[in-house]
Amino acid sequence: MASLSITLTELERITNQLLQASGLNEENAAVVADVFMRATYRGVNHHDVNELPGRLAGLAAGKVKANPSITRINKYGALENYEGDNGLGELCGMFIMRRAEQLADEHGIGLCAIRNTHHLLASTPYVEAAAERGYISYIVTRGAPTMGAPGRKEKVIGTSPMGYAIPTDKEYHLMFDACLAYASNGVLAEKAAAGESVPSYWGLDSQGRPSEDPAAISKGTRLPVGAHKGFGLTILGEVITGILAEGQIIDEPQAGSGLVGMPSHTAICIKADGLLGQRQFRQRTTEMADRMEARAAGLQLPGQRSARSRNQIIGAGAIELKEELVAKLNEWSGKLGIEPLS
Repeated sequence: MASLSITLTELERITNQLLQASGLNEENAAVVADVFMRATYRGVNHHDVNELPGRLAGLAAGKVKANPSITRINKYGALENYEGDNGLGELCGMFIMRRAEQLADEHGIGLCAIRNTHHLLASTPYVEAAAERGYISYIVTRGAPTMGAPGRKEKVIGTSPMGYAIPTDKEYHLMFDACLAYASNGVLAEKAAAGESVPSYWGLDSQGRPSEDPAAISKGTRLPVGAHKGFGLTILGEVITGILAEGQIIDEPQAGSGLVGMPSHTAICIKADGLLGQRQFRQRTTEMADRMEARAAGLQLPGQRSARSRNQIIGAGAIELKEELVAKLNEWSGKLGIEPLS
């Protein structure tokens, strides 16, 4: 598919302006735009600015609140949960990460959960930002049941998308971002559009048969990574999101709307310098990474590829976007009365 080179300045401008024109106040728009930019720097072409038109459509239709009233439900020591008031996942996700950091400053560790929000895009922006500020961080989210259990074709649970980041003194932070199915919906759609097949253990078609067709798996059931191992970890993700946030679980409908699958998110931060000092902590995480790399020449650790992509894109000052995406962003620019991308 053809692409166009767009400067980062222009991409950030149009993202911010589209969000403000859709009702977000200046502060909230800046937070959400930063999440989109960080996600886009990964260079994976899904769970990034490609999702912005969908967010704008949700705002325009009144399905999402531009400036939600995020309020605390309960607090116990280093634990808090919040009502997300149907706000953007990107806004609510960054809120709980920053709040978890503040709780970690006070208690050494902080956990903050939020209910009644929306898809938070990718895990990287939140944990990356926390790592830059010196925290060990973890974020996990829940949604509608789209994944099966080993040996079953029924969709019984969500995929528990999660991520973590660990500060180092290297040119990258140790950073991981994945769901606990073999592939996200975004990856399956990308593979289907490219006409590529996938391993049959990734999922089942609508008849419950293993399939190498990503489109058939999208209509059927995705399977957990590592069979019972991934399935077991997904149950933990459902507990620390849906239950600790006092939100929905599995196929439980949202009170009032009846919607199934409303996301809850949970962020956990650990004050890395609480026990051994930030300098010593970073020295040890760097040594850990160095020792792994020394044992396997050319080893790529989690976070290296994303950091390399980010550095390349920022260094170039521009990014290649699909013509289709640019057209959609410009269409929204016309609707909302702002200057389009050129």
